[in-house]
Amino acid sequence: MKKTVLISLLFAALTLSACGSKAVDQAALDAASQTATVIQEFPETPAPAAAPALQDGERFESVILLEGMEETVRYEHAVNESLGFEIDYEYESLQRQSGAESERFISLWDSAEQPENYLELRRDALDAEQAAAAINEALSETYKTGMEAFSLERAGSCIRIVAHEEKGGGVMAPQLQEVFVIPAREGCLVATSHCSIEAAEGFGRRFGYMLQTLSLAAN
Repeated sequence: MKKTVLISLLFAALTLSACGSKAVDQAALDAASQTATVIQEFPETPAPAAAPALQDGERFESVILLEGMEETVRYEHAVNESLGFEIDYEYESLQRQSGAESERFISLWDSAEQPENYLELRRDALDAEQAAAAINEALSETYKTGMEAFSLERAGSCIRIVAHEEKGGGVMAPQLQEVFVIPAREGCLVATSHCSIEAAEGFGRRFGYMLQTLSLAAN
């Protein structure tokens, strides 16, 4: 991309040279050189960070930032081979609930049958764009939604859907949702954080940190 832009600029300068004076020629070349220098300063888009080589159930400590304060958290590494992902979760505040179709990480203070605060991951046979459109349409029945391109540290590019306000806007919903639709082999992986409005700065933030540890299986 950089080479293409530079070549186009130099071509424009040479075209001006053929039609005008040497002064115009030199000015155009100088402008092309300066612009090309600026372009060179833009960094390349980084590739997703590689996940650490951890075994399922392996535990370790990390540090996160909550309300401006550092907090040491204890993570457990979770590997789900059937759904094709790995993620780290706070085992002191979340319980892992594995199923054939999905995996959940539920607050220890919630009912496992009807939780309010949990992160759920599942596979969808649709591609990411189709799945995101369908999810957004369903959420739009009760929420004012927003959809945007997003990037996760280890899982890479995805589509993020935010559902925080009630339909019509202006009022926060009692239950907040954020959905991350991640392209994967044979469809996509859908990660949805659910939390009560009271827990947005607690579990909501913690789920956000967890999702930055999410990685997809290579094969």
